[in-house]
Amino acid sequence: MCESYSRSLLRVSVAQICQALGWDSVQLSACHLLTDVLQRYLQQLGRGCHRYSELYGRTDPILDDVGEAFQLMGVSLHELEDYIHNIEPVTFPHQIPSFPVSKNNVLQFPQPGSKDAEERKEYIPDYMPPIVSSQEGLRSFVCFLLVCTHLTRFPN
Repeated sequence: MCESYSRSLLRVSVAQICQALGWDSVQLSACHLLTDVLQRYLQQLGRGCHRYSELYGRTDPILDDVGEAFQLMGVSLHELEDYIHNIEPVTFPHQIPSFPVSKNNVLQFPQPGSKDAEERKEYIPDYMPPIVSSQEGLRSFVCFLLVCTHLTRFPN
């Protein structure tokens, strides 16, 4: 689903680029082809940025990595800058939600400001889950045993 959603956004972007260049219409097959070219181009650019950031010992790419990736692909930054200054900016016609959609945290890490986070000892790193008290752990173990014995006595 994510791929089809991002591809449909690319298709709208391609249509807007064509319209900004002065095209009145575009055939559907040509639009699909240009969308595919743009998708592969962006993937190649992303891979290049990722490789340069890893080459320089970073986990997140910076603007210099993008410049290096463009040079690797044979794009002149001066020509790209001229193009940006000569073309009229086009805004996207729809409101785009944040992508990918963020999910609720299912890990047992305490939220900042919560009781568990406040009571955490200084020597315990933030990325460690909270320690379960022995009373609570014993109670869940007993419940687990009761459920297991109930299931073995009364099979379906």
